Amino acid sequence: MSTLGISTSKILRISSDKSEETNDLLVREEPLEIRIGYGQETKREEFSLAVTMRTPGADEELARGFLLSEGIVKSASEIVSAKYCMQAKQPENTLKVELKNEVLFDPEKFRRNFYASSSCGVCGKAVLEAITVQLPPSIPNPNKISKQTILKLTNQLVTHQNTFKYTGGLHAAALFDKEGKLLLIREDIGRHNALDKLIGVGSMKPIEFSDKLLWLSGRLGFEMIQKSAMVGIRMVAALGAPSSLAVELANQNQMTLIGFLKKESFNIYSGKENVILKEEFKSS
Repeated sequence: MSTLGISTSKILRISSDKSEETNDLLVREEPLEIRIGYGQETKREEFSLAVTMRTPGADEELARGFLLSEGIVKSASEIVSAKYCMQAKQPENTLKVELKNEVLFDPEKFRRNFYASSSCGVCGKAVLEAITVQLPPSIPNPNKISKQTILKLTNQLVTHQNTFKYTGGLHAAALFDKEGKLLLIREDIGRHNALDKLIGVGSMKPIEFSDKLLWLSGRLGFEMIQKSAMVGIRMVAALGAPSSLAVELANQNQMTLIGFLKKESFNIYSGKENVILKEEFKSS
């Protein structure tokens, strides 16, 4: 068991007939500051871009995925490196991402825009334009996936959610191919961080996102669909419910959006034509 994202706490456990003192495992939550190094080789500058409350581990993946899913870089190739800042007061909680010299980065666009908690994702963005980032052009979704494949996705993850098994306190994001093969999984106390970690590691391999299905353990808010759309993910399935704005964004971008995924059922909110059913779909 990896202990990087786990801590121990003494607790008093109460049941109907007794109480006892024992130790319990908790998921760790610590701030990660993401800094950006940018500019020409002769005049490199540094900018503190964001602070996110995350579960330690896979921090480079998180930072890379955050830059991609928020539209700060257009492709993974614009990133030179992502390393801990050893001169910082908390090196293990401070990561600097170096951009290529030719990448245009305007710090004024992002000043005071990004603070992220583990519950709400990136909050307090200064202007509306920072939320509705420029999404890639919407194109028809050619991908098809069967109902049977979708129903089998969640069971595959039981043995792969390592930290969740011990703490019960993490969200997960997983990537599957159209045949239902598990390709990647990442965990974090914040569902948005889990997705950014997944996007980050996928971009480093690299993996083509457009023909894959994204599985999420929590509810589907606007930000989760926006992040998915930014990197070209066209199919998203989640255990929880989507928001109205998430469904609207999925429809606008011709994405397949599935919610309330259970062992024997799920709801399709967008892109029903991309799910292969045994019998013809009958609309009411």
